[in-house]
Amino acid sequence: MKLFIFDMGDVILLDVRTLMKISEYTGASYRSIREDYGYYDRALMDGYMDASDYYRHLEDKYSVRIESDLFSDFFTPHVNEHLIDIVDRLRSAGHRCVIGSNTFAPHWRLALAFPGRPLDHFDALYASHLMHMSKPEPAFWRMISEKEGIGYRDMLFIDDRAENTEAAARLGMDVLLYAGEDRDEKADAFFMRFI
Repeated sequence: MKLFIFDMGDVILLDVRTLMKISEYTGASYRSIREDYGYYDRALMDGYMDASDYYRHLEDKYSVRIESDLFSDFFTPHVNEHLIDIVDRLRSAGHRCVIGSNTFAPHWRLALAFPGRPLDHFDALYASHLMHMSKPEPAFWRMISEKEGIGYRDMLFIDDRAENTEAAARLGMDVLLYAGEDRDEKADAFFMRFI
């Protein structure tokens, strides 16, 4: 049995980005929002900062009033049915499939209840804000390895960010960078040997 660790955002759920919509809402440039968010991203993903604290920061910095949960309001992804089919086939072949995602509470709540319940196709769910650690820190995969009782050589990791797949590969995992126009063709070739 192999353990397949799938990222959630822009792998299982596509078009998850919300910062462009937040920039439009605040009237700030996307570049300004993106750069500023970079200072808070890790605290949000590791579960040490609540989204409401970030919204208060936006109010102070950009002189706007925020009266709703912007990360939830602007989170409008769609399910990657191609990969869900692959997950189902991997599990039918006797492999274990889990989510290993950098995420935070507003997106996680919506993902768990997303129409069609795509996360129900997985054997276990590992969310950074609940683990209090995020990729590409080695401790992220170490915790999954320990909980699953599976060594890195039997773990395969699928993510849309090169820094995450490179970090996983350094630990000895087989990895797939799920990115680019040919990402589904690369995925088909990658998983074919296990299905």
